[in-house]
Amino acid sequence: MKKPSVIDDRPEQLRPPVLKEVGVTESERYLAILAEKSFLNLWSYPSPYRDQKTGGNGRGDGKELCDLLVVCGDHIIIFSEKNIEWPSGELTVAWGRWVKRAVMAAAKQAKGAERWIEEHPNRIFLDRNCENPFPIDLPEPEKRKFHHVIVARGASDQCKKHFEGHSGSLMIQPSLKGNMNWPKDPSTATPFAIGDASPDGSFVHVLDDVSLDIVMQELDTVRDFTDYLEKKEEFVRSGRLLRAHGEENLLAYYAIRINKEGDHDFVVDDASAPITISHDHYRNWISDPQYLAKKEADKISYVWDEFITLFTDHMLNGTSITLDDHKFELSRNEIGVRYMALEMRFRRRSHGEAIMGALERGITHNPFFRMMMSPAGARDNETAFFIMTFKYQDWMEEKGGYEQYRRKRTERAMNYAHGVLEKYPHLKRIVGISREPPKQGRGVSEDLVYAEQCDWSDEERQQIRENCKELGVLQQPLKMRPVDDDEYPELTQIIFERPDTPRMAMPNRKQRRKQAAKKRKAGRRK
Repeated sequence: MKKPSVIDDRPEQLRPPVLKEVGVTESERYLAILAEKSFLNLWSYPSPYRDQKTGGNGRGDGKELCDLLVVCGDHIIIFSEKNIEWPSGELTVAWGRWVKRAVMAAAKQAKGAERWIEEHPNRIFLDRNCENPFPIDLPEPEKRKFHHVIVARGASDQCKKHFEGHSGSLMIQPSLKGNMNWPKDPSTATPFAIGDASPDGSFVHVLDDVSLDIVMQELDTVRDFTDYLEKKEEFVRSGRLLRAHGEENLLAYYAIRINKEGDHDFVVDDASAPITISHDHYRNWISDPQYLAKKEADKISYVWDEFITLFTDHMLNGTSITLDDHKFELSRNEIGVRYMALEMRFRRRSHGEAIMGALERGITHNPFFRMMMSPAGARDNETAFFIMTFKYQDWMEEKGGYEQYRRKRTERAMNYAHGVLEKYPHLKRIVGISREPPKQGRGVSEDLVYAEQCDWSDEERQQIRENCKELGVLQQPLKMRPVDDDEYPELTQIIFERPDTPRMAMPNRKQRRKQAAKKRKAGRRK
């Protein structure tokens, strides 16, 4: 087998890379690493700058906007990080000093960053000289969803000493509102507890030395992370929570409960009084065999992350290859991978399985097409994905070579995309990956196609069908295969040593829907 000529060999298309900051302090750099793992590299930017000092002329010594900015879809996540050494003095006095420096100051920075983004969305830069504009388009003003996340370090050791058997994570106490979190009179302070720091503005989520890693690793997609933040904000401000003994226990409570729609939520069985979430929820959750089975089942989902990164690495490094009649624009080319990045971890599990199966089938079936789509009437059914494998063969070297092959491969993929949209009008968009199958003994390239639903005329629809017919695309009925909907896989045999503590079963999706239906039926009988 010969390696095809000119595979990814287009030096004239190379562009300057997107250069990010890495963070000033060690803790800022660590936050940037965590964020890139969870939110992936195209949507996560450490230490962006505003050009306020220079009067908006785009040059000069810019001022840091925040410690980390994540922009993906409608979500804008503002991180502000403070690492403050625990002060000396009596407990309530020391707490008052620490919380003002670590939480109040960070909340003020996050609020200022939101205001700047709202008022000057075009004056955000990646560098202090304000020469490299922020590369991702911000969502439209009416669609923006701001999330403020404070990382307050330095109190966990003292917190652990104060509460016997505690992890060191700050308590969440909703009754503390605004300045009550850092009162002028130290005697009225509640050490190691944070409530609603900004009750009249965007909710301030406070993570610490203990909870940061846990939350970022358990909610390691934009969708999972922001879903949790939105549900937590509503729960804390609802009056249904008295206190939670640490963010990790609040997360564990959320992770094994579902609402009527089948989503994770802070469901309270008895709403007659606010609840307290104790310090053992997280420990019980991660020691449950079904949790371990979930983690094992999730491994295949990271195939989806790897494919996203294949494209985003090239976009950021300036090495994305486009066909001669296409122009690369990061803000435009980002859209397709953005919808891939907005998939939650559970859905990525089935996507990863579909991709690996398609690559294997593509070795013996040429071409091979597999689509991931929710049917009309289902939730989250607006976006479909597909992978198509198409072999590059030796005879193609004499028929235009690899460039012509890649052009034809992209043409076929776009015909699939338009054909699917025409066939399934409930879809709003489709994202496709095309590449060679593995084990060909030659190089491999990947192309991404993105298409949106259109109000096609009858003539355009007929043309789409004729194009598909000419290429043999979508000419046979698609075989539908349901996916496994058990987020926490059921176990037939458990051999596990565990502490003698009450166990809360983790329902699978079918059981969750059944529970929700039962509650709705009971509600109608009242």
